[in-house]
Amino acid sequence: MSGYPEEEGWRKNLKAFGARLRASLKSNWGLKVVSLLVAIAVWGGLISQDATLTRERVFKDVQINIINNDALLRNGFIVTTGLSTLPAITVHADVPQRVYDSVTPANYNIRLDLSRITSPGEVILPIQSTDTISYGTVTRLSQTEVTVQVEDYITRRRIPVQPIQPAPAEALPDNIYAGNAGIDPSTVVISGPRSLVEGIARVVPAYDITQLTPIIGTQYNAVPFVLTDGNGQEISSPLISVTSENVLLDTLLVEQTFYPQKSVPVNLTGTVTGQAAPGYTIGRITASPKSVRVAGHAEALGKITMADLAAPVDVSGMTETIIRAAKVLRPADAVFISENAVYVTVEILPVSPVDHDMP
Repeated sequence: MSGYPEEEGWRKNLKAFGARLRASLKSNWGLKVVSLLVAIAVWGGLISQDATLTRERVFKDVQINIINNDALLRNGFIVTTGLSTLPAITVHADVPQRVYDSVTPANYNIRLDLSRITSPGEVILPIQSTDTISYGTVTRLSQTEVTVQVEDYITRRRIPVQPIQPAPAEALPDNIYAGNAGIDPSTVVISGPRSLVEGIARVVPAYDITQLTPIIGTQYNAVPFVLTDGNGQEISSPLISVTSENVLLDTLLVEQTFYPQKSVPVNLTGTVTGQAAPGYTIGRITASPKSVRVAGHAEALGKITMADLAAPVDVSGMTETIIRAAKVLRPADAVFISENAVYVTVEILPVSPVDHDMP
């Protein structure tokens, strides 16, 4: 019987404790909620500041950075294949809790270091990453190396730029003449893989005068160009660089001057010298062509009315019609004359008896 009072006392004490706990929870409940939130925040802060607590994070479609390409070129090598088709990779990293939401793949500098290349041929490069206390450790890469092809990097100087051919007359209006186009620079420096650069013979500007609006005066146009071998076949690659005075070129500068022009007759006055053979006389004198086109500055061109011949045709002792080539003098103020020479025909006719008997 003595055990029942002890059991009842224990139960009474437990009920009393429960009552006091309920009373305590019911009183100042707002303060208690705040205390709980503060406790949770403090706990979260302590957890986030602990660098030893990390979580794995997976980054997909990460681009591989290519570094030290300039150093590779200075060492005399260039990668020809393997870099243009680099795949995006997946990166696994153990990231500290405090930066888990803000970290990016850039914090791990996923890269290929081209300065590790020391010889031409096939080279296997490791994909590298950077581990830090702040952002954690890279634990796995979906791809760990890249295979590239390497060639010697060479430079050739004074590669000629092909001069621009004179414009055909039919490409321009009759009253306009195009002077010889100048091009700058006239030679270039070409650098790139040995297999390509050694075959380059010249630089060919892609200049089409028919695409211009011919206006009297000087025009400057930047035109593209192509690289060709000795047979005129184009050599093209993004790995080739063309420079002039250390400036990278993608166009050439063409200077083109347009002049007014007009047609003037060939001056046949004083074309003949000497006397035909006895019993013969000089008949009609003609030139083929009868006129030539002359171009120059407008003021000078207005003063040019005829084209003179350099020397007369000698008919001394001639008994039949003759045809001679005669040089045409270019007027002093002209920049162009369409013909350097014309054919002069001098008719030599027998003297009729009536003319012969006349006193």
